[in-house]
Amino acid sequence: MALPPLCVCLLSGTYPPAESDGIARHTYLVARGLAELGHTVHVVCRGERRLSSVYDGVYVHRIPYSLERYGQFRELPILFHNLNYSHAAYEEALRLVDKENVRLIDSPLWGLEGLVAAVSGIVPVVLRLQTSVRQVSTLQARRDEQARLIGELERTFIERASYWIPNSCATLDAIQSVYGVSCAQRRYTVIPHGIIPVPDDQVRPFDLRQSVKRELVVLYVGRLEQRKGILDLFQAIPLVLKQVPAASFVIAGQDNSQHDGFYQRMKVDYPTYFSRRYRAYTSRVTFTGRVNDRELAALYQSCDLFVAPSLYESFGLIYLEAMNYAKPVIGCRAGGVPEVIEDGITGLLVPPGAPSALAEAIISLLTSPDLLHQMGLAGRQRLLQQFSYTQMAQRFEQAYRAVLSDSSVV
Repeated sequence: MALPPLCVCLLSGTYPPAESDGIARHTYLVARGLAELGHTVHVVCRGERRLSSVYDGVYVHRIPYSLERYGQFRELPILFHNLNYSHAAYEEALRLVDKENVRLIDSPLWGLEGLVAAVSGIVPVVLRLQTSVRQVSTLQARRDEQARLIGELERTFIERASYWIPNSCATLDAIQSVYGVSCAQRRYTVIPHGIIPVPDDQVRPFDLRQSVKRELVVLYVGRLEQRKGILDLFQAIPLVLKQVPAASFVIAGQDNSQHDGFYQRMKVDYPTYFSRRYRAYTSRVTFTGRVNDRELAALYQSCDLFVAPSLYESFGLIYLEAMNYAKPVIGCRAGGVPEVIEDGITGLLVPPGAPSALAEAIISLLTSPDLLHQMGLAGRQRLLQQFSYTQMAQRFEQAYRAVLSDSSVV
């Protein structure tokens, strides 16, 4: 007998097509996949004004939020805004429970969108676990009061959620370690990210017929910040160019030096730092800033090798995005990255915070056309077999049904 369709609400701070950060893209793909499976899916996200629409089969509710609550945190702007939006999201979800028969709420940990809903207990709240503020604060050695309080509220959210969906085994281990909680008495399912496979005619494996290229392009995608390993990449670039002078680097992503403390220490942003510190190599490096989806696809297609030496990634969606276009990838043995990259098969893994090892890995692939070709094709095949968004949505459906079948989780 066919099971009845689900009616669920996913929370997200941002959502395509207006904005498309990592969590927004993940929320979109889960929601779209569930809708294609025949379920009714509502998404609540921030908006300048109230607006409900249908986007790729999903009911999207963009809501404004006021700053009338939690006045004791007014001097801590990130926490203050997060809590007020979490309350507004709760009120919208409550309306959807009452008017649209929503029976489950799904929320990421980052941003605390579902905290108020989880504390209220109106319906089960499924918590998507990924990198947390407390983890980032530890990596960046931040000791400020705002980060401490957000970390405490993250812990509350983790404890009050009905069910956990970590995006990797590494994330599950990290959450237990960082917050001192145990999964032994918790219900959870590890569900890796999935993406939409691009059509075969858009895939661009390394062309062995043009193996002697005038230029070999190495692409980095991500925010420019310490956690993403941008300084390690900067140190590796001169080492690579001395051995492979035909190489060039494209660094795509928004500068985050103001938020990770780099600007306060160095009085310059990351692109300016590179141009001053490594002046002799600036002609071989292009900083694009933030790019839209079309520009990003073009960058993936035109590169020969993808590199993202993050010191920690709960999963690493960017590696899948590069593998989608049959590009070999280099990442670090940190967090969930080894669960995405098969070392020596779809790319290479190096220790985090090791610029010399990173440079050696880049050089080894740039000087091996056969590996660029073979690893790229292997990555594309791995994505199709294990990391499509439809496979991810099916796993989410199974997890949601498990939650709803057990009344004790509320």
